Parts: sequence; C-alpha cells; structure tokens
Amino acid sequence: MNIVVDPATIAQAAIPQIIEKTPKDFFQQTLQLLGHAADICYDRIQKLDVLYCPAKPEGSMFVMVKINISGLVDIRDDIEFSAMLAKEESVIVLPGSPLGLKYWIRVTFAISPSVLEEGFDRIAAFCMRHAKNT
Repeated sequence: MNIVVDPATIAQAAIPQIIEKTPKDFFQQTLQLLGHAADICYDRIQKLDVLYCPAKPEGSMFVMVKINISGLVDIRDDIEFSAMLAKEESVIVLPGSPLGLKYWIRVTFAISPSVLEEGFDRIAAFCMRHAKNT
C-alpha cells in the first residue's frame, strides 16, 4: 500500500493564485481570531492549578501544557488524563507521550472562541473533580 503525504501538484500550482485573490482583510481577521483564541487558551490555563503553560502561544494554533500529576488523585499520566477527559467531558487533547513529552498535553485552539470557552469550562470541571483535596 502506498501512502502519499505530499500535497497534490494541482493544489500546489493553485496556491499562489488563491493567495493573490484572497481579500487581504481575510488574513488580518484570521490572525486576530487566532490571537484572541490564544489569549483565551493561555488565560484559562493559568487559572487551573494542575495545568501549566510556560508561554502564551504565538504563531501557532496549539499550545503544549504540562500536567501537575501530583495534584490529581486518580490520574497517572498524560495518556490517562487525555482518555478520561475525552470520556468524561467529550474534550479531546493530544497526550504528549507519543511526542516524547510525558505529562504534557497538546491543546488546539483553532476553533471559535465560544467553543473554546466551553471546552475550558469542561476541562476546569474535570480538573476540579480529580484534584487532590489539600
């Protein structure tokens, strides 16, 4: 079986014309939307004791977030965190272990701000439910 991961030649040839004909305000609006989503993501993570984001994302559509496993009672690692979050809250994050980053998760924020806020409401509820009582 052959799997091709390269873009089709036709698509590559069309890209310059697509970019040229796209209104310039589209790119500005997209950058503003992503910047707003990055702010939401970073600000919401800072409010959760068991999650840590070392820097606000710039120039991407995702952020890597460290999990403070010692602050959770029944979660051993990023794989369990991700699986349980999906099962309990229907929020999907990528565990960091497959990327060589145990105890980290990858959160994508290339979605509308309202959906992102709802996702973080669910993540917060999940973290509170599994937090150690101190």
